[in-house]
Amino acid sequence: MDPEAVLKKVRASKEIPTLGPVVGEVLRLGADPNANFRSVSKVIARDPALTARVLRVANSPYYGLRGEVATVEKAVGLLGLAEVRNIALSVSVISDLTIRFAKSGFNWDRFWEHSTGCALISQVLGRLVSLSIGGEEYVGGLLHDVGKILLGHHFPEEFEQALELAAVHGLTMEAAEKRVFGLGHAKLGEWLAHRWGFPASIQAAIAWHHEPGEAKEGQALAAVVHLADILTKAKSIGFGGDFVAVCLADDPAWGLLCRSRGRLPTLDVERFTFQLDREVDAARELLRTARAK
Repeated sequence: MDPEAVLKKVRASKEIPTLGPVVGEVLRLGADPNANFRSVSKVIARDPALTARVLRVANSPYYGLRGEVATVEKAVGLLGLAEVRNIALSVSVISDLTIRFAKSGFNWDRFWEHSTGCALISQVLGRLVSLSIGGEEYVGGLLHDVGKILLGHHFPEEFEQALELAAVHGLTMEAAEKRVFGLGHAKLGEWLAHRWGFPASIQAAIAWHHEPGEAKEGQALAAVVHLADILTKAKSIGFGGDFVAVCLADDPAWGLLCRSRGRLPTLDVERFTFQLDREVDAARELLRTARAK
């Protein structure tokens, strides 16, 4: 297919995912250093369905909070503004996009399990390398593959072809998509993140999560999301359509982080991946909550 024709069809479509006004406002406040938990709580409370899902996650075993969290304000006070922002984004995006835009025979439940796992592991890596990027690593991890939804929705038959091509020839989905569409999901994901008004660093992380060294800005964030993607696949958290072996130890993204952050701590990959089991459980719990009626 002609990649320009693919982009043109998607851009001209009236069926483009949107962030609800409440989620958009929560994200804006989450990036505002002057925002407080009461203002965020009031915004979330305007959406009863979102409020119910946020509280369901806050009361899940993953957080292990003592006593029932009955209000969003209490959830923000106990978990922090960034954490509640991430919960609100996750449950809203997963629920809305799956219901309205997930076509083709792809297993979108496993896709979102992979995406939430990548988001949570991006957080772990962000802490490991002491990134100070205001929680953007979670957002970048959650949305790194969002371009697949655009391809699957607007070109369901061709997307199925890409899935089959990846399976038969042991390709990444990005490589298979480029054979079928002339471009990959990363390009479309970058476009959607721009349309949603996300910062340039998140747009770059989505655009270059397969090749973080090519990012003109936000290379550290792109590298973290890239490595989290690899770890998510290594731990078999969900499924994004890839059928290739991955090797974390030799990945050049580690060197990129060394250059951007200085000397990195020594990492025992085997021990570290074992420690990620908690994030596997969290990804599945978050997915169950997002899909619950």
